[in-house]
Amino acid sequence: MRPFLPAVFAVAFASASPVAAQDWADIETFGSAWDTDWGETWVLPTNFGYEGTYTHDNGRFWLEFTGHVFEGYWAEGESNVRCDVEYMGSHYWGRLQLANSDHYPGITMLWTYCREERFDKVWSFSERLPDGL
Repeated sequence: MRPFLPAVFAVAFASASPVAAQDWADIETFGSAWDTDWGETWVLPTNFGYEGTYTHDNGRFWLEFTGHVFEGYWAEGESNVRCDVEYMGSHYWGRLQLANSDHYPGITMLWTYCREERFDKVWSFSERLPDGL
């Protein structure tokens, strides 16, 4: 039986998908293409943070490091709540705050409508996509 076990393990390891195919994402590695609950999202690093676009309602956002967290704003062509003031060329916008997530490989973005103080909504970045999609 002993000669059989190494052969079984070799087949099992050869057929397993590589663990490192998707590295654990964190705030420092946020820039990339993502599958999110608001559609495909493209995130690019900037000098002070990140900016990005997403497919849902022509969405766009930016984040800036404020000394302890990344904060910024999102805007869309339409949304469930219309803000009184226009921002980023739209009446449909809100605040964002970037946070690490407990979900592999994920990132979590907390968000609001307009200028709400409490970040009580979650935008989940669930899976890295091949860059360039």
